[in-house]
Amino acid sequence: MAIGEIITCTSPEDLYRRAEDLLQKGVKTVFVARNTLKVVSVTTK
Repeated sequence: MAIGEIITCTSPEDLYRRAEDLLQKGVKTVFVARNTLKVVSVTTK
């Protein structure tokens, strides 16, 4: 994933689940619009 990448989800539940999964993998996201996340930080392990 690249910083600035937009991720579109199908529902609010999917949005929350996706954000949690990505955070556990070291990818921080922010809410942009309805069912949409934006990657703001990527941590490599």
